[in-house]
Amino acid sequence: MIDVRRLQLLQALSKHRTVAGTAEALNVTPSAVSQQLAALSKEAGAALVERRGRRFLLTGAGRVLLEHADVIFAEMESAEADLAAYAEGGTGVARAGSFSTGVSDLLAPAVAALGRTHPGWRFEIVQAEPEESTELLSTGALDLAVTMSSVHLPHSGSSEFRMDPIMVEPFDAVLPYHHPLATRPDLELAADLADADWIMSAPGTAWYDCVTAACNQSGFQPRIVHTVDEFSAVMALVQAGLGVALMPRMGWTGLASPNVVVRTVRNTARRHIIALTRAGASPEPLLGAIREAASKVPVPAVGPMMTVDAGSPGG
Repeated sequence: MIDVRRLQLLQALSKHRTVAGTAEALNVTPSAVSQQLAALSKEAGAALVERRGRRFLLTGAGRVLLEHADVIFAEMESAEADLAAYAEGGTGVARAGSFSTGVSDLLAPAVAALGRTHPGWRFEIVQAEPEESTELLSTGALDLAVTMSSVHLPHSGSSEFRMDPIMVEPFDAVLPYHHPLATRPDLELAADLADADWIMSAPGTAWYDCVTAACNQSGFQPRIVHTVDEFSAVMALVQAGLGVALMPRMGWTGLASPNVVVRTVRNTARRHIIALTRAGASPEPLLGAIREAASKVPVPAVGPMMTVDAGSPGG
């Protein structure tokens, strides 16, 4: 392995041509220059200089190595400049992951906004479910995970991870447009929905656990008549008049369902959305952009009908 510091000496010798001039330029002794030149020749496996009187000239091998030295030093200067910019927040590289609706409603708009305000940054987005986010952070596969409150979060006070709150996401009621409750501006969980036919995910899923816990706390067990995994399937069943559902707010915002009404619910289920990073790592500027995106997540309209223009299934 060639010592980069000795390459600097070769570069200086090429300019000054004498050991004394090189030693003065680098503020070292002439004997140190001679010793380092000999060591560099040994590392390179070839003679790099030849003596002509008091002057030293580069050999062919020396000129070849010097060409690479110029490139190496240019890259080192570029790296130092990038590190300085990184320290000032002007550049960086980060890989972020989230569950499906976290990608569509939080990470996608956040990274798009940062592309305009922080052009020196490069981001990569991957889909990562809550149950795998902690492990992906531990192995370095992710630098930031947008996840949710669940049993998969690290314990509070963990010295390995940092947790920053992003938003508290409520679950909203999704009803057929002709439902008797569709004209109400908001609903009460137990009083209005306890006797309804429910559409929900399978037991053991985060959505099921969150909604049934809220229902149980309000004093009832929901009567589940249809079990599906995709929010797009929920919308289709509700649109057909086959039941009602409580969906996380980011779950319905990207789905086109012109015959579905979405209403806020008092005493509803909620999930805390959290940015998880390794301890000691700065989550900025991504965290600020994610929080800005969270502030723009739509809320249910008060009109009798909710129509969303376009989108894809959430998760």
